[in-house]
Amino acid sequence: MAENTKEIKLGRYKLIPYTVRYTDEGGMTRQYTWAGMRGEKIDIKSIPEELVNYLEMNSFCFKQGELKIIEDTEMAKEIVDNLTDKEEYETNALTRDEMLKLLKGGYKKLESEVKKMNKETVNCLIDLAKETKVDSSSKQKILAEAIGMGKNVDLVFTDKE
Repeated sequence: MAENTKEIKLGRYKLIPYTVRYTDEGGMTRQYTWAGMRGEKIDIKSIPEELVNYLEMNSFCFKQGELKIIEDTEMAKEIVDNLTDKEEYETNALTRDEMLKLLKGGYKKLESEVKKMNKETVNCLIDLAKETKVDSSSKQKILAEAIGMGKNVDLVFTDKE
């Protein structure tokens, strides 16, 4: 990478890995792979600003919350502020702490937020609810209904050994 290349940190807060193949202006193709979130371990990579711009214009990775921009610089904050699908990004690109806060909060807030989320984000919430042993039947039902399993809450929240 050129010395004057600005980099932005992107993190993966979903459970399965995510891969991006990118051909830079020089014709070199690079592959970037983020491991899925494991417990509190998040895979964060610094990538060129050009790749962030490319992803914003040519993919749904921010809108769907596949990758989250780590807002630790003014440039990163500006990129988030200017995202085309900022509202959907903020709904689906949740950190572990944001998901925990939602799960520990009131069920009405959980219900309204879950309705805006994509299924992968809801599945992450379900896995986190299982991991942290959220035993509120109303919250479990809200999450199960969001993935079309409202009549099978027990199946959703029972781990198969």
